[in-house]
Amino acid sequence: MQIKEVMQTKVISVTKGTNLAQLLGLFKDFHSFPVVPVVDENQVLIGIVRMRNLFDVFKPHHQEILMRNPLSMLSHEPTDIFDRDIEEGMGFLVIAADIMDQKIVKVKESYSLKDAYDLMQLHSRDAIPVVNAEKQLVGIISVFDILMQIFSEKGVS
Repeated sequence: MQIKEVMQTKVISVTKGTNLAQLLGLFKDFHSFPVVPVVDENQVLIGIVRMRNLFDVFKPHHQEILMRNPLSMLSHEPTDIFDRDIEEGMGFLVIAADIMDQKIVKVKESYSLKDAYDLMQLHSRDAIPVVNAEKQLVGIISVFDILMQIFSEKGVS
């Protein structure tokens, strides 16, 4: 069975200019760990914001630059969100482009459910965006969607 037969097509997505306050408004409505795809004006997937990306707001900017430098010997320490000050205006100054992941684990809608599941397991993801041949966002597939389909096929739903 192909992903496009099982995926969720009602996907909340944002543009790279969506500010932090708007993102937080979207995240609070999720019941589990959310995945918010970032698309351009043509609905082409360009990034993704996950819950862990929100922690980047609490990190000092210079530390983030050093962490991305492969020559840096800086160890990765957990971010203490309780001891960091953030400015009140950060909700409007930080945008999705500032915190989104640009290395996206995604699948094409024509892939099989097994292909999607294997990719999720390989990259430790519970949900991944689905794109069409033009790389446009068309849905999201989750482990839960796949599990429900398997249960349905086995007559357990």
